[in-house]
Amino acid sequence: MDITPDVIEEAREVLADNPNNKREALMSHFETTQYQAKKIIRELDRPEYIGPTIAVFDLETTDLSADFGRLLCGSILSYPSMKMRTFRYDDYATDPSGDRRLAVAVRDYLESHHITCGYYSKGFDIPFLNTRLMVHGERSLERTLHMDPIWFYRGWRGMKIRSSKMKVVAKVLNLDEKKMDVDDEVWIDARHGNKEAMDIICDRCESDVRVTMKILCHCLDNRLMKNIQTYP
Repeated sequence: MDITPDVIEEAREVLADNPNNKREALMSHFETTQYQAKKIIRELDRPEYIGPTIAVFDLETTDLSADFGRLLCGSILSYPSMKMRTFRYDDYATDPSGDRRLAVAVRDYLESHHITCGYYSKGFDIPFLNTRLMVHGERSLERTLHMDPIWFYRGWRGMKIRSSKMKVVAKVLNLDEKKMDVDDEVWIDARHGNKEAMDIICDRCESDVRVTMKILCHCLDNRLMKNIQTYP
C-alpha cells in the first residue's frame, strides 16, 4: 500500500471520526495491516519541515513499580514544532487497569522522533514504559538517541547543588515554572477513573515536560552535556 497524499488526506477524515482508536480505524477502513496503519499514523504526525526532532516527555503512573502500577498518562513536547500531546488512559481504555493501548501509543509517538529526552527517564520513565509493554506482550521502545538532564546536576558530572530533583533544580535555576504539587486525594481519584482528577494529573505531566525542556536548555547553554548516547 502506497502512502500517497490522497491516502493521508483520507486518513485524516477517518481519524476525525475515530480519535481514540486510530490504528484499528485505519486497519478497518483501508483493509490493511497493523504495520501499514502505524506507518500512516507516523506520516500524519510528521512535521512539515525537514530536520531532527526531539521528544521531551514525562509519564505519570499509579505506582513506582511497573509490575504493580500502571500508566495514567504520558505527555510529549515535540521540538521544534513545540506541539504538546498528552496520552491519557481514559482516552484509551474504559477499564482503568487496561493501559496496554496507552503504552503502545506513547511508545509509537516517541519513536516518531529522532531524539528523546526525559528528566530521570533512564531511572524511571523508560524502564516503567518498557515493563508495562512487556506485561502486555508488546515490544519495547526502540533504542534511540536519548538525553537525561538529571545527571548533569549531580556533583560528579556538573552542577553541585543540594539535590538533582526537578523541584530543586527548577528553583535553583529560577525558572518561571516550578514542579507542580498534587494532593494525595487527586492521585487516588485519578487511579479510580475520576476525569477531573485525571485533568489535574495531565496538567502536572505537561508542566513537568515544560520544566524539563527549560532545564535541558540550561544544560546545553552551559555545555554541561558532553555527548548523547543511545538508550535503552
